[in-house]
Amino acid sequence: MLELDWATLLFQIINFVVLMALLGYFLFRPLRRKLDERGQIIAETLQRARDQEAEAKQLREQWEERMRTVDQQAEEIIHRAQVAANQRAAELLEQTRQRIDRLTEEMRSDLARHRDEIVAQHYDDLLDAIIDVSGSAVRSVTTRRTHDDLVTNFCASIYQMPQEEVDQFRRVMADRVPHAFVSTPVALTPDQTKTLTDTLSSLIDRHVELQVDIQPELVAGLQVRLADRLIDNSVRQHLSRIRNRVRQDLVARLEAEA
Repeated sequence: MLELDWATLLFQIINFVVLMALLGYFLFRPLRRKLDERGQIIAETLQRARDQEAEAKQLREQWEERMRTVDQQAEEIIHRAQVAANQRAAELLEQTRQRIDRLTEEMRSDLARHRDEIVAQHYDDLLDAIIDVSGSAVRSVTTRRTHDDLVTNFCASIYQMPQEEVDQFRRVMADRVPHAFVSTPVALTPDQTKTLTDTLSSLIDRHVELQVDIQPELVAGLQVRLADRLIDNSVRQHLSRIRNRVRQDLVARLEAEA
Protein backbone atom coordinates (compact mmCIF):
# COMPACT_ATOMS: atom_id res chain seq x y z
CA MET A 1 0.00 0.00 0.00
CA LEU A 2 1.24 3.41 -1.09
CA GLU A 3 2.06 5.57 1.83
CA LEU A 4 1.84 9.40 1.39
CA ASP A 5 4.03 11.79 3.22
CA TRP A 6 1.45 14.45 3.93
CA ALA A 7 4.00 16.87 5.25
CA THR A 8 6.05 16.60 2.10
CA LEU A 9 2.95 16.78 -0.08
CA LEU A 10 1.72 19.85 1.79
CA PHE A 11 5.16 21.40 1.44
CA GLN A 12 5.14 20.71 -2.32
CA ILE A 13 1.67 22.22 -2.71
CA ILE A 14 2.77 25.32 -0.81
CA ASN A 15 5.90 25.56 -2.97
CA PHE A 16 3.77 25.24 -6.10
CA VAL A 17 1.34 27.94 -4.94
CA VAL A 18 4.21 30.24 -3.99
CA LEU A 19 5.89 29.51 -7.35
CA MET A 20 2.70 30.31 -9.25
CA ALA A 21 2.26 33.47 -7.21
CA LEU A 22 5.82 34.54 -7.95
CA LEU A 23 5.42 33.66 -11.61
CA GLY A 24 2.15 35.58 -11.72
CA TYR A 25 3.73 38.62 -10.08
CA PHE A 26 7.12 38.67 -11.74
CA LEU A 27 6.33 37.06 -15.12
CA PHE A 28 2.66 37.00 -15.99
CA ARG A 29 1.83 40.41 -14.56
CA PRO A 30 4.56 42.25 -16.57
CA LEU A 31 3.65 40.14 -19.57
CA ARG A 32 -0.02 41.05 -19.16
CA ARG A 33 0.97 44.69 -18.76
CA LYS A 34 3.04 44.49 -21.94
CA LEU A 35 0.15 42.86 -23.74
CA ASP A 36 -2.22 45.53 -22.44
CA GLU A 37 0.21 48.25 -23.51
CA ARG A 38 0.66 46.62 -26.90
CA GLY A 39 -3.11 46.36 -27.24
CA GLN A 40 -3.46 50.01 -26.31
CA ILE A 41 -0.81 50.97 -28.87
CA ILE A 42 -2.55 48.90 -31.53
CA ALA A 43 -5.91 50.47 -30.64
CA GLU A 44 -4.42 53.98 -30.75
CA THR A 45 -2.71 53.18 -34.07
CA LEU A 46 -5.97 51.93 -35.52
CA GLN A 47 -7.77 55.02 -34.23
CA ARG A 48 -5.11 57.30 -35.73
CA ALA A 49 -5.44 55.42 -39.01
CA ARG A 50 -9.21 55.91 -38.93
CA ASP A 51 -8.76 59.58 -38.03
CA GLN A 52 -6.23 60.05 -40.84
CA GLU A 53 -8.53 58.27 -43.27
CA ALA A 54 -11.42 60.53 -42.22
CA GLU A 55 -9.17 63.57 -42.50
CA ALA A 56 -7.97 62.47 -45.94
CA LYS A 57 -11.58 61.99 -47.05
CA GLN A 58 -12.48 65.42 -45.71
CA LEU A 59 -9.47 67.00 -47.46
CA ARG A 60 -10.42 65.28 -50.70
CA GLU A 61 -13.98 66.55 -50.42
CA GLN A 62 -12.70 70.05 -49.65
CA TRP A 63 -10.37 69.89 -52.66
CA GLU A 64 -13.16 68.74 -54.96
CA GLU A 65 -15.44 71.49 -53.65
CA ARG A 66 -12.67 74.04 -54.10
CA MET A 67 -12.09 72.90 -57.69
CA ARG A 68 -15.80 73.25 -58.40
CA THR A 69 -15.70 76.71 -56.87
CA VAL A 70 -12.64 77.64 -58.94
CA ASP A 71 -14.37 76.50 -62.15
CA GLN A 72 -17.45 78.52 -61.27
CA GLN A 73 -15.35 81.57 -60.42
CA ALA A 74 -13.43 81.23 -63.69
CA GLU A 75 -16.69 81.12 -65.67
CA GLU A 76 -18.00 84.12 -63.76
CA ILE A 77 -14.78 86.07 -64.40
CA ILE A 78 -14.90 85.27 -68.12
CA HIS A 79 -18.58 86.24 -68.28
CA ARG A 80 -17.96 89.50 -66.42
CA ALA A 81 -15.03 90.28 -68.73
CA GLN A 82 -17.19 89.69 -71.82
CA VAL A 83 -20.02 91.81 -70.42
CA ALA A 84 -17.56 94.55 -69.46
CA ALA A 85 -16.00 94.50 -72.94
CA ASN A 86 -19.40 94.78 -74.63
CA GLN A 87 -20.43 97.56 -72.27
CA ARG A 88 -17.13 99.34 -72.89
CA ALA A 89 -17.61 99.13 -76.65
CA ALA A 90 -21.14 100.55 -76.31
CA GLU A 91 -19.86 103.30 -74.02
CA LEU A 92 -17.14 104.21 -76.52
CA LEU A 93 -19.68 104.42 -79.32
CA GLU A 94 -21.84 106.69 -77.16
CA GLN A 95 -18.82 108.75 -76.13
CA THR A 96 -17.87 109.06 -79.79
CA ARG A 97 -21.31 110.35 -80.66
CA GLN A 98 -21.19 112.81 -77.78
CA ARG A 99 -17.69 113.89 -78.74
CA ILE A 100 -18.77 114.53 -82.32
CA ASP A 101 -21.72 116.57 -81.06
CA ARG A 102 -19.44 118.52 -78.74
CA LEU A 103 -16.82 119.15 -81.43
CA THR A 104 -19.54 120.20 -83.82
CA GLU A 105 -20.85 122.76 -81.35
CA GLU A 106 -17.33 124.07 -80.73
CA MET A 107 -16.72 124.34 -84.44
CA ARG A 108 -19.96 126.24 -84.94
CA SER A 109 -19.01 128.70 -82.18
CA ASP A 110 -15.48 129.29 -83.50
CA LEU A 111 -16.58 129.75 -87.12
CA ALA A 112 -19.71 131.78 -86.48
CA ARG A 113 -18.85 134.61 -88.90
CA HIS A 114 -17.68 132.38 -91.76
CA ARG A 115 -19.61 129.20 -91.04
CA ASP A 116 -21.44 128.90 -94.34
CA GLU A 117 -18.35 129.00 -96.53
CA ILE A 118 -15.90 127.21 -94.20
CA VAL A 119 -18.28 124.47 -93.09
CA ALA A 120 -19.35 123.84 -96.68
CA GLN A 121 -15.72 123.21 -97.58
CA HIS A 122 -14.47 121.28 -94.57
CA TYR A 123 -17.11 119.63 -92.40
CA ASP A 124 -17.07 116.37 -94.34
CA ASP A 125 -13.30 116.08 -93.91
CA LEU A 126 -13.55 116.95 -90.23
CA LEU A 127 -16.25 114.37 -89.61
CA ASP A 128 -14.27 111.75 -91.54
CA ALA A 129 -11.18 112.48 -89.43
CA ILE A 130 -13.19 112.20 -86.21
CA ILE A 131 -14.71 108.92 -87.38
CA ASP A 132 -11.24 107.56 -88.19
CA VAL A 133 -9.92 108.51 -84.76
CA SER A 134 -13.01 107.13 -83.07
CA GLY A 135 -12.72 103.90 -85.06
CA SER A 136 -9.16 103.46 -83.85
CA ALA A 137 -10.24 104.02 -80.24
CA VAL A 138 -13.09 101.53 -80.52
CA ARG A 139 -10.84 98.98 -82.27
CA SER A 140 -8.37 99.11 -79.38
CA VAL A 141 -10.97 97.84 -76.88
CA THR A 142 -13.09 95.64 -79.12
CA THR A 143 -12.76 91.92 -78.32
CA ARG A 144 -13.08 88.92 -80.62
CA ARG A 145 -16.25 88.07 -78.70
CA THR A 146 -17.82 91.34 -79.88
CA HIS A 147 -17.02 90.44 -83.49
CA ASP A 148 -18.34 86.88 -83.03
CA ASP A 149 -21.59 88.24 -81.55
CA LEU A 150 -22.04 90.57 -84.52
CA VAL A 151 -21.46 87.67 -86.95
CA THR A 152 -24.10 85.65 -85.09
CA ASN A 153 -26.50 88.63 -85.15
CA PHE A 154 -25.84 89.08 -88.87
CA CYS A 155 -26.87 85.50 -89.66
CA ALA A 156 -29.92 85.79 -87.38
CA SER A 157 -31.02 89.00 -89.14
CA ILE A 158 -30.94 87.23 -92.53
CA TYR A 159 -33.39 84.61 -91.29
CA GLN A 160 -35.62 87.38 -89.89
CA MET A 161 -35.64 89.31 -93.17
CA PRO A 162 -39.13 90.04 -94.56
CA GLN A 163 -40.20 87.80 -97.41
CA GLU A 164 -40.38 90.78 -99.79
CA GLU A 165 -36.67 91.48 -99.33
CA VAL A 166 -35.83 87.78 -99.66
CA ASP A 167 -37.70 87.70 -102.99
CA GLN A 168 -35.76 90.76 -104.18
CA PHE A 169 -32.42 89.10 -103.39
CA ARG A 170 -33.47 85.95 -105.20
CA ARG A 171 -34.58 87.89 -108.29
CA VAL A 172 -31.34 89.88 -108.38
CA MET A 173 -29.19 86.73 -108.03
CA ALA A 174 -31.26 84.55 -110.36
CA ASP A 175 -29.03 85.14 -113.42
CA ARG A 176 -25.79 85.81 -111.57
CA VAL A 177 -22.94 83.62 -110.37
CA PRO A 178 -23.78 82.89 -106.72
CA HIS A 179 -20.79 84.62 -105.19
CA ALA A 180 -20.92 86.59 -101.96
CA PHE A 181 -18.18 89.14 -101.32
CA VAL A 182 -17.55 89.19 -97.59
CA SER A 183 -15.48 91.81 -95.78
CA THR A 184 -14.46 91.08 -92.19
CA PRO A 185 -11.94 92.71 -89.82
CA VAL A 186 -10.57 89.31 -88.74
CA ALA A 187 -10.51 85.88 -90.34
CA LEU A 188 -13.70 83.87 -89.96
CA THR A 189 -13.58 80.57 -88.12
CA PRO A 190 -14.52 77.40 -90.03
CA ASP A 191 -17.83 77.26 -88.14
CA GLN A 192 -18.58 80.89 -88.96
CA THR A 193 -17.71 80.31 -92.62
CA LYS A 194 -20.06 77.32 -92.79
CA THR A 195 -22.87 79.14 -90.95
CA LEU A 196 -22.53 82.22 -93.18
CA THR A 197 -22.46 80.06 -96.32
CA ASP A 198 -25.59 78.19 -95.25
CA THR A 199 -27.35 81.43 -94.29
CA LEU A 200 -26.65 83.20 -97.60
CA SER A 201 -27.46 80.04 -99.57
CA SER A 202 -30.81 79.93 -97.80
CA LEU A 203 -31.37 83.61 -98.60
CA ILE A 204 -31.03 83.20 -102.40
CA ASP A 205 -32.07 79.52 -102.50
CA ARG A 206 -28.76 78.57 -104.21
CA HIS A 207 -25.40 77.42 -102.93
CA VAL A 208 -23.22 80.47 -102.39
CA GLU A 209 -19.44 80.65 -102.68
CA LEU A 210 -17.78 83.12 -100.31
CA GLN A 211 -14.96 85.44 -101.32
CA VAL A 212 -13.56 86.78 -98.07
CA ASP A 213 -11.52 89.97 -97.76
CA ILE A 214 -9.89 91.06 -94.49
CA GLN A 215 -10.49 94.74 -93.72
CA PRO A 216 -9.36 95.66 -90.17
CA GLU A 217 -10.92 99.11 -90.47
CA LEU A 218 -14.37 97.51 -90.08
CA VAL A 219 -13.43 96.95 -86.37
CA ALA A 220 -16.03 94.18 -85.87
CA GLY A 221 -18.95 92.68 -87.78
CA LEU A 222 -19.45 91.94 -91.48
CA GLN A 223 -20.07 93.54 -94.85
CA VAL A 224 -21.62 91.17 -97.39
CA ARG A 225 -22.29 92.12 -101.01
CA LEU A 226 -24.62 90.07 -103.20
CA ALA A 227 -24.71 91.53 -106.71
CA ASP A 228 -25.34 95.26 -106.15
CA ARG A 229 -26.85 94.80 -102.70
CA LEU A 230 -24.84 95.39 -99.51
CA ILE A 231 -25.70 94.03 -96.07
CA ASP A 232 -23.58 95.67 -93.40
CA ASN A 233 -23.61 95.37 -89.59
CA SER A 234 -19.98 96.36 -88.96
CA VAL A 235 -18.93 98.78 -86.24
CA ARG A 236 -17.53 100.97 -89.02
CA GLN A 237 -21.03 101.17 -90.51
CA HIS A 238 -22.44 102.19 -87.11
CA LEU A 239 -19.84 104.95 -86.92
CA SER A 240 -20.73 106.08 -90.46
CA ARG A 241 -24.39 106.28 -89.49
CA ILE A 242 -23.45 108.45 -86.54
CA ARG A 243 -21.42 110.61 -88.92
CA ASN A 244 -24.32 111.00 -91.35
CA ARG A 245 -26.76 111.79 -88.55
CA VAL A 246 -24.40 114.42 -87.14
CA ARG A 247 -23.90 115.88 -90.64
CA GLN A 248 -27.64 116.13 -91.19
CA ASP A 249 -28.09 117.77 -87.79
CA LEU A 250 -25.28 120.21 -88.58
CA VAL A 251 -26.70 121.18 -91.96
CA ALA A 252 -30.17 121.60 -90.47
CA ARG A 253 -28.83 123.85 -87.71
CA LEU A 254 -26.85 125.98 -90.12
CA GLU A 255 -29.81 126.38 -92.41
CA ALA A 256 -32.04 127.27 -89.46
CA GLU A 257 -29.58 129.90 -88.23
CA ALA A 258 -28.82 131.32 -91.69
